[in-house]
Amino acid sequence: MGILLFLLAVVLAVWIREAVLHRLALRAIPTRIHVNGSRGKSSVTRLIAAALREGGIRTVAKVTGSKARLILPDGTEEPVVRLGTPNLWEQMVILNRARRMRAEAMVMECMAVRPDLQGVAEHQIMHSTIGVITNIRPDHLDVMGPTVEDVAFALSATVPKGGTIVLGDSRYSALVGRVARSRGCELRTARAEDVRAEAMAPFLYLEHEENVATVLEVTRLCGVADDVALRGMYKAIPDIGACLVWRFRHRECAMEFHNIFAANDIESTVAVWRKLGLDWSPEETGERTVAILNLRADRLDRSMQFAESVERSIRADHYIVIGGAPVRVRQRFEEQVPEGRLWFSFGETAESLFDRIAKVSRGRARVAGIGNIGGPGHGVLAFAARAEGASAAAVSDVPGAVAAVLGVSPAPLDAGPGAPLPTGGL
Repeated sequence: MGILLFLLAVVLAVWIREAVLHRLALRAIPTRIHVNGSRGKSSVTRLIAAALREGGIRTVAKVTGSKARLILPDGTEEPVVRLGTPNLWEQMVILNRARRMRAEAMVMECMAVRPDLQGVAEHQIMHSTIGVITNIRPDHLDVMGPTVEDVAFALSATVPKGGTIVLGDSRYSALVGRVARSRGCELRTARAEDVRAEAMAPFLYLEHEENVATVLEVTRLCGVADDVALRGMYKAIPDIGACLVWRFRHRECAMEFHNIFAANDIESTVAVWRKLGLDWSPEETGERTVAILNLRADRLDRSMQFAESVERSIRADHYIVIGGAPVRVRQRFEEQVPEGRLWFSFGETAESLFDRIAKVSRGRARVAGIGNIGGPGHGVLAFAARAEGASAAAVSDVPGAVAAVLGVSPAPLDAGPGAPLPTGGL
């Protein structure tokens, strides 16, 4: 009994200590921004942090994204080390560390998917002064669905009490507005159409107007002028899932690889696919468009959505399915795609995949990675980032940043790292 009482006392002491530190962190950090949404959470978190830094606000940010990262006040990054599976406890640890770094603002990407845990993340941990919902898409319907309206209501779990919520998707302003009013929270809706084309041009990767509009609404609340905020956004290191373009040569084939892995719901993927002009191949050049679909065996609904979209919303000359796909999903792909234009490749190396692509292309290929970045998606992206063939003139400051995010060292210029270049027409 004595040992049990001692252990109980130790647990209680630890709990009290953590509770006290958490309250101290909340009091010490006046601006707390909680970023939620279906897509773009990591990108928006990074952009907000960069914009606030440019505005002279000492900011710490944490992204979950493709790889969890802590972004320090000087803009440098370090990995979030986890001894086990991800859990909400790490958000409290990060908040306390931000307090020790004397942060004036904390920008936190919501890491919860289940609606009840999203509520815990907001109302028991973040207590945000500014909440953000980037957009609302038909994703995670098995947890937040079955309808998109259900997803909107679920994401509204992070609407703060007595603060401000910035919504990047005006289609659901009425629903989110009702939740906001019930919590004494002001609703601000971002307008993508207000972002000028010239404001998007300096981004060295495909960024979305709705993300920039959402960030500008947040930075205005923080007293940062739009021109200063934009200048900071241009300096932001993109997430590993950012839509970058690498151009390189492989097996005598000129290749252009688009990273669209992070847009892992159908609506987002189709929008980016069309924006990049991947739904057509210029006959005069003879180049081929190839879609690499990285699927997850445990996401049957999403995999079926991708299977039903090929040859309709997502059109390419060839499709390569990697990752994991149950028999039903494979059958659906085979029903959609004519013979000879579809390959299932499980366990194959990234180099072998690009060897195949080079063989079926006429010296030029536009390749896009879609579906999910996990597992073999990282291998495909790493191969493109390190591929030979980029000239020194094509190398900018961005490849080094991408290599840092990937956890690899940039190769010397004569070794030819793949160089992300601005996407045409942005």
